[in-house]
Amino acid sequence: MARTLDEWLSFLTSQMDKRAETITLLRDYTTGNARLPEMGPNLRKAWREFQRRSRSNAAAMIVDALAERLVPNGLTVGNVDSSATRAASRIWRDNRLDVGVADAIADAVTLGCGYLLVSQDEDGHAVITRENPEIMYVEPDPVRPWRALAAIKVWRDMPAKTDYLVMWAGGLCVTYTRDAFDHDRLLRRVSGQWTLQTGSISTYDGAVPVVILENKNGRGEFQNHLDLIDRINWQILQRLVIIAMQAFRQRALRQSETSPGVPTEDEQGNEVDYQKLFEPGPGALWELPPGVEIWESQVTDINQILTAVKDDWRELAASTKTPLSIMLPDAANQSASGAEAPQKSLVDKARDRINRFKPALAVMMVKALQVEGVELDGQTVEVLFEPPHAVSMTEKYASAKMAREAGESLETIQRNILGYSPEQVAQDKQRRSEEQMAQALLLAAQTAGTPTQGEQETAPEPVGAP
Repeated sequence: MARTLDEWLSFLTSQMDKRAETITLLRDYTTGNARLPEMGPNLRKAWREFQRRSRSNAAAMIVDALAERLVPNGLTVGNVDSSATRAASRIWRDNRLDVGVADAIADAVTLGCGYLLVSQDEDGHAVITRENPEIMYVEPDPVRPWRALAAIKVWRDMPAKTDYLVMWAGGLCVTYTRDAFDHDRLLRRVSGQWTLQTGSISTYDGAVPVVILENKNGRGEFQNHLDLIDRINWQILQRLVIIAMQAFRQRALRQSETSPGVPTEDEQGNEVDYQKLFEPGPGALWELPPGVEIWESQVTDINQILTAVKDDWRELAASTKTPLSIMLPDAANQSASGAEAPQKSLVDKARDRINRFKPALAVMMVKALQVEGVELDGQTVEVLFEPPHAVSMTEKYASAKMAREAGESLETIQRNILGYSPEQVAQDKQRRSEEQMAQALLLAAQTAGTPTQGEQETAPEPVGAP
């Protein structure tokens, strides 16, 4: 049974509210705002700033290590030279999708999902925008997770004190509004108090014009390891507390059983302030009564804490398939055999994510081409990615040299190893042909202008020669 607009609105806004806390939590972990280690309620204000120093940005390292290997570098529609491919390349360029798709991929590996919205501008051109999951919720098709059944986008206009909501469902696109304040209190929830805007209903063809980039299991790359990240931050806090408490050694007066001790009052009957009297200083000299000595605290060895934190970093790296050299700089000099397995795990993970995102990005381009009226005629749309196994130029060209020595064609090496786009491969092929032609013409000109040895011996003397 199909839902009505009101039913879709109630369902989607409630789902967005349920998800909001998780989205905020995961985003905070990648922006240096992870949960603070536990503290007593009476110490909250005094310790908050101190505790902030204990937070590491492990989540950002995990996300960046993977996202840097998920780089789109071209697309094809049927073949490289087709008019549809040129139209798709223009749409990609005009919408700056090198940035937009990268941001959507970063959302997916951080939050579990990323969104791309396909719309149309006043000139009839396709517009593709990355939509922030904090302000959009999409209900996926349970059979095809990259396909949206319904979606809402919510934003706030503070100068106008108005909230706006656009909903796509059942072939209709509708707009709702509401006051941003309820009795001078800013509304925090998406649900409730929405009013349909008169004349705001429009239609769209096919599925909802939103594409979902869903990460594996619909979860962020570090979402299953928040407790481990919290443990690392907690141990860092304990180290900072020990260092702060032992910045100065603690001292105390200790007396024997037979010692009369130190007087509490001076000759005039005034209370003695021993904290001021025994104030430390480079030239301070203290006179103590007989039987009284000074006790001084000893420094606690924190090497065991440092070792435990490194062990937790190693566990986090192994659990998330992130190379340890990224998280611990002192691990960068580990043996080649020890670094090979983590790199392979990261590459395998990157390849899996590419296979998950490519169909959704292809659907995005199909929708954009349909907006501009480009006929596909059954041609396959494919978004291409750089090979995830090689990131640096040194790695790429070293692999390319070995592949060339093994007999692979230059075009295959350029696509599968160097990561050239189809356009770049075609341009390079054309330029190599032009260079070969120019060299051939130059060689022919040099050959034609140089006389042979026989011609040099029988050449006539110049006119007028003696």
